[in-house]
Amino acid sequence: MRFSSLVSRVLAGCLLVTAMAACGKPEPTYSGISVMAQNYLPYNLDKFTITDAHGNKAGGGGDSMPGDGGGVTCCYQLKGTEFIVKWDYYDVDQWHKGDEQTFHAEAKVVLPPSKVPENVGSRILAVHFYPDRHIELQFPGTPMDESRIPMIDVSHWMSTNYQVQLSKRYDEREDQQFRRIARIVAAAWLKYRLTDSDDLKQYAYYALLVNSRFDAHPEVQRVLKAAADRPGVFATSMRSLPKSVLSELTTGQFEPVALPAVPDGLLPPSRAEEKQRG
Repeated sequence: MRFSSLVSRVLAGCLLVTAMAACGKPEPTYSGISVMAQNYLPYNLDKFTITDAHGNKAGGGGDSMPGDGGGVTCCYQLKGTEFIVKWDYYDVDQWHKGDEQTFHAEAKVVLPPSKVPENVGSRILAVHFYPDRHIELQFPGTPMDESRIPMIDVSHWMSTNYQVQLSKRYDEREDQQFRRIARIVAAAWLKYRLTDSDDLKQYAYYALLVNSRFDAHPEVQRVLKAAADRPGVFATSMRSLPKSVLSELTTGQFEPVALPAVPDGLLPPSRAEEKQRG
């Protein structure tokens, strides 16, 4: 009994010391920081705020289009590792139709303790807004960081290489075309987590100019599953599809398979797919 009691006291002492050490560990403090947004939503991002557990706030925004990095605002102080991000966003195409509705969302996010750069100009907190409305914080970030979901790059590639075909199929302005492509890129991420630029270019090409439901083809689904977590493999495979599959995609003569579901609201409503033919 005496030995058991001694062991219990030792264990209790160890737990007390561990708890005291944990309680005594200071929370990270980020002083003199700037914030910037990376918008991967298929919507325009308006204002956003970041609030820590102590009520300190930082904010930014200003009508950031899909794929845009947005501006940098300063100067703020945040503390801790747990934050709440709230933001407003809207569908430009619906606004043009008179539906000037602004949507609101919020998410909890954790930032592991990070070293604060000595250079104040490098103390940038990047807030990444993903299509599924989860948030990732990056510290430090820079305005020159590569986009994690390259919507603008894909749109530029499509307009550079296929503008004639796009103009024949869709009756829309340049800004409308960009938002159509951004919506396709967001759908590719939501359904298959595609982030590689070449993969997304091929996905956008097939979705916009071959068949809007091309990914429901059994062979394309096989390719998508084989390419999961393998950047560039989807693009390579789509460039070498058998002619028989290409013919079926072009004509729409194939038995479709089930597609991953995208929750309502994550994508803006689709506009008319093609020009009306007289």
